Amino acid sequence: MVSRGRHPKSAVASVLSKAKAGGFIVKEDHNGHRWGYLRCPTCTHRITVSGTPRNPDSHAKKIEAFIARHGHEDRQMGSTQ
Repeated sequence: MVSRGRHPKSAVASVLSKAKAGGFIVKEDHNGHRWGYLRCPTCTHRITVSGTPRNPDSHAKKIEAFIARHGHEDRQMGSTQ
């Protein structure tokens, strides 16, 4: 059984919590080996988050790179809606 709410790998869980605090949308959606998605709130691009990454540290770095590419200079997301 898969626990809900927190990613099972600590390196990935740490990056996801930072992303969520930065305004990114973390959608938990278990399907096969997929744990969920990380979505950019500005441009709606997303990256799949694996629930069973072969190398958790490498997967965490890939997620961090996505966050860096989609930072969009911290636009005021609340004022555009």
